[in-house]
This record gives sequence, C-alpha cells and structure tokens, in this order.
Amino acid sequence: MAEAKPVPKEQKVALAIIGIIGLYMFYTRAYAPQGKQIKELKKKIESNCKKIEDIKIKIRRMAQIEAEFEKLKGRVKEAEKKLPKSEELPGLIRRITDIGKKYNIEIDNLQIGSLVSKQYYQEHLYNFRIKANYHKIAQFFTDVCQEERIMSVRDIRLTPVSADKESGELEGTFVLVVYTYKG
Repeated sequence: MAEAKPVPKEQKVALAIIGIIGLYMFYTRAYAPQGKQIKELKKKIESNCKKIEDIKIKIRRMAQIEAEFEKLKGRVKEAEKKLPKSEELPGLIRRITDIGKKYNIEIDNLQIGSLVSKQYYQEHLYNFRIKANYHKIAQFFTDVCQEERIMSVRDIRLTPVSADKESGELEGTFVLVVYTYKG
C-alpha cells in the first residue's frame, strides 16, 4: 500500500479559506435572507392573529348590538302606538264616540282646535260638548286618558242641565289634547 502523503500547508490554508468563503456565501445568500423572511412572516402571522381576535370580539359585540337593536325596534313600535306621527282623526273620533256610547254620553259639536308645536311633539286640540251625569263623565275621561295612545283632557267646564239638582244631568265642554311625534 501506498503511504499517504501529508497534505501541504498551503492546500490546508486554501481549503480553510474556501470553506470559510463557502460558509460566508451560504450564510449571506441562503441562511440570513431566510431568517429575515421567517421573522417577517412571524410578525405578519402575529399581526393577522391579533386582527382575527379583534374581528372575533367585534362579531360577538355585533350579535349583542343586533339583539339590542331588535329590542329597541320593539320599543319604538310600542312608542309609535302611544305617540304616532299622524293624528289619524277619523279613527280617533270613532274611538272617542265609542267610549262615549259605552257610558251613554251625548257627544256633539266637535270642533277642531289649534295645533301647538313643541320641541319633540305636537298637540292637536279638539273641542267637544258632552251631556251626561257626573259619574259617567268621570268614567269617560278616565277611559279616554287610559287609551293606548297618549291623550289628555283639559279645560273641563260642566254646568247643570236644569235647576232640578236631582236629575244630576250635566252638560259641558272640554278640550281633548292628542299628541303626535314631530319627526
């Protein structure tokens, strides 16, 4: 067998230099750029995860907001029954006369009064004449003011029909105030 010759020192140095240059080239051309890309991708992933979490939180909040919105829509419908945007005069007169019939009250001489505008609502004033005994009139006013729609009675003036106090018949006038939303 042939004996192995020792590697000359120059070759060892040249191989070491070539190895170092190779390692340097590998580091600068392959390893370092990949490391930068990896760091950038990790940052993007973290950023996207945070955005996803924020979106999930907003989605949960959105479900709450939608539920609250539905509740508010229901409350608005209830409020619109109590304080509608229009006066709906024919239905209103019909309802008042129906309540009057319930208590055998003669209602006549409806006069449309003025319109008073406030900041958020309007007052529609209607003058009525009525004739009945005191208790029926009181029940009538109670029923009118307890209607679903917001109304009130003002300027009530009652006088006896005759000098005979035992009949108890009164006649008088009142102003019915009907409220509408000013929207």
